[in-house]
Amino acid sequence: MADAKREADELRQEMAKLDAQLLVALDKRARAARRIGELRRDQPSSLPLTDHAAIRALVARSSGDMPQDALRDILRDVFAACLALELPVKVAYVGPEGGPGHAATGARFGRSPGLVPAESTAAALDEVSRRRTEFAVVPFETAAEGPMQSTILALLASDLRVIELLESKFELDLMNRTGNFGDVEKIYATAADHALCERFLAGLTPRPSVLDVKTPLMACQLAVEDHGGAAIASETFGAQLGLEVARRNVLDKGGDRVRYAVVGARPSARTGDDVTSVVFSVQDAPGSLLDVLKVFAERGINLTNILSHPVAPGSTTGDRTQTLTTGETWNYLFYVETAGHFTDRPLVMAFEEMKRMTRFFKVLGSYPRP
Repeated sequence: MADAKREADELRQEMAKLDAQLLVALDKRARAARRIGELRRDQPSSLPLTDHAAIRALVARSSGDMPQDALRDILRDVFAACLALELPVKVAYVGPEGGPGHAATGARFGRSPGLVPAESTAAALDEVSRRRTEFAVVPFETAAEGPMQSTILALLASDLRVIELLESKFELDLMNRTGNFGDVEKIYATAADHALCERFLAGLTPRPSVLDVKTPLMACQLAVEDHGGAAIASETFGAQLGLEVARRNVLDKGGDRVRYAVVGARPSARTGDDVTSVVFSVQDAPGSLLDVLKVFAERGINLTNILSHPVAPGSTTGDRTQTLTTGETWNYLFYVETAGHFTDRPLVMAFEEMKRMTRFFKVLGSYPRP
């Protein structure tokens, strides 16, 4: 027993030394990030698009002693914190403070005071178009529904480009100061989050009172101040304020994986492993869609996704000269993802031909493969 205690004490001393080395390395990385920001101060804002690939490579190189999910989360936090030093810009996101959009944005851009909430995707994109923010982070795709039509239509009405996709899992937890569910007397939640967890809340015994608040962040703040209070929110924000999880993933339908698009005024540069999203509408003639798809096949271009969405009569794009439908006839908007960057020669040639063949055509953007 004495030998085991002595070995444990020695290992803790070794861990303390390693902690000090980690601190030195993190400070050094932060200084490098801040210096990059100083060197690029007068240049247009652009994201380092290889960060996600770098994190994947580091996780792949690990020995496995640190669980991969935990290591990935740690590296993401480090990269995000350093990006906030390198690129201290304003970023609009969709939804309230403390919501899933806020969490996804913070995971990429760090815990920056420059994160700006917007009520809708169109409003977030407008912040970028008016140059009030450099980027917008908007919901783009869910595992259950695929690419979101509302976001695609909002992008069509702007001149902005998708430059990166962020993947996030939407979960809500019940959190309080102690992590003990027995201490919960009342629950703070937004009306929207309350609705998403209604069955869970109805099944609680004894049933605590539920108080509506404006934002998930406010719910967390009130739970911190109230010993008997708890919050329904993302663990990301609750943990920052000192809350602990009393019940995990309290959504009635479980969590859903969501991809958010980072949108900016400038298109992205090549990374060597890119995907390009385009939207088009075909002529009203037999075989029109097949003729368009042949353009890709003839050039050896791989289509990784193709979907169609009905478009209401009279819908228009941001370009007033292009109308997606004519009169009262319903039409379909086709969304396609292709391998490659929009500046790749095969894609350039394919897109030029598609412009001549389609009623409407637009590149939404190129971005690193998710």
